[in-house]
Amino acid sequence: MLKLLSKKLNRILFTTPSHGQIPPNFKHISRLKGFYRWDYSEIEGFDNLLDPKGPILMAEGKASDIFNTKKTFFLTQGSTTGILAVLKTVLNFKDKVLVARNCHKSVYSGLVLTGADVDWFVPDTKSEMCLKWGVMGRINPEELKDTFKLNQYKAFIMTSPTYEGIVSDIEEISKICKEYGVLLIVDEAHGALYNFSDLLPKTAIEQGADFSVNSLHKNAGALNQCALLHISNDCPYDWREIQNSINLFHTSSPSYPLIADIEACINFLSSKKGKKEINDLISNILKFQSALENEGFEFLKSDFKDVTKILLRLDNADCSKLSDVLFDEYNIEDEISSPFSCLYLTGIGTKKTKLDKLKSALISAKNKKFDKIKVDEVKIPEFQPYPLVKLQPWEAFNRDYIYAQKEDAPLMLSSEMIVPYPPGIGILYPGEAIQQEHLKYLKEDVGVIKP
Repeated sequence: MLKLLSKKLNRILFTTPSHGQIPPNFKHISRLKGFYRWDYSEIEGFDNLLDPKGPILMAEGKASDIFNTKKTFFLTQGSTTGILAVLKTVLNFKDKVLVARNCHKSVYSGLVLTGADVDWFVPDTKSEMCLKWGVMGRINPEELKDTFKLNQYKAFIMTSPTYEGIVSDIEEISKICKEYGVLLIVDEAHGALYNFSDLLPKTAIEQGADFSVNSLHKNAGALNQCALLHISNDCPYDWREIQNSINLFHTSSPSYPLIADIEACINFLSSKKGKKEINDLISNILKFQSALENEGFEFLKSDFKDVTKILLRLDNADCSKLSDVLFDEYNIEDEISSPFSCLYLTGIGTKKTKLDKLKSALISAKNKKFDKIKVDEVKIPEFQPYPLVKLQPWEAFNRDYIYAQKEDAPLMLSSEMIVPYPPGIGILYPGEAIQQEHLKYLKEDVGVIKP
């Protein structure tokens, strides 16, 4: 099956995982035959990821030194496992938690499992940048502080960088959280390279977060499901508590090839060769952007933007149609597109030759198809409406549901998640009132909570 699929998949991918199917740093592990050589169970003399006492404990200890943490855990089921474990550790039934609305759906799953009560915090959607590019922006520290003045929370959960690479001021947010006794949990899944280059933002842990997660597969060159959970040195929780929570969600048969892949990935990133590869990637991206700016393309740039997430637009163009042209005629697939922008993810595995192919395709598409992708009307992004939470996640999960016609659904309570993939950010969650803006995402028969 894989051989058949690989023949059909003749594409240039600017998606996750970033390794491009040819990891430069640990080929001996990731080749198919290598997988079989490393694929063991917990046999005598081998360590166990759920209770490490030997080589895995040593590898995690080395990772903790590299990331300057109290403890760094290896995860073979993605950052989701880390999010669930942290929430299970710190939240009890009916604890109040504040969650940024652009968080991954795994946070919602954690709210269901813990029985915590959620308030939602909406990042910036009103700035010129957000309106121009059609993306959610940063967390506003002053708005966050005002929210803390009015409510008591056990924790604040946020995403930085965002899917598009926008980074919030975690250092300032951390100070505010500490002032009000609120734990800071940062989904840093897309920021796995930050620890290894001065040309990238500081890590969430460096800036004062209590917990953070990294997805090594997204841009650090590792295989799908390879991830890390970091616990800060100042975190009030003992790492053994976190380990116990991880064990609730992690499979009892974690993959040794993935464990080895995590270790090899971290070792490579922290080596001179690895750091040079990251800096070369950034240099190549800057040259790529400069060349395309001369061709009329525009890139989202700022002091709080991760350059490895390439967000571009062409003035007066519907970028979703530009994306279609690149896919249909040049076999180039972006991570996600909208009328306002196209997102191309890069990382370890993104070589200059790959960027050159994208550059040539964009220039060609612009010249050949520009008249077909123009739009006359002014485009205004439609951000999701502020959620009307009528039942907490844990309440909604256990309620009976029925089906209703879509036209009758407004103000009924949804029993379904509406979560576009990518990016895995919820537009509508169970227990929230269906609003008019949600209807375009719904089927004709809508699952609603039974009155």
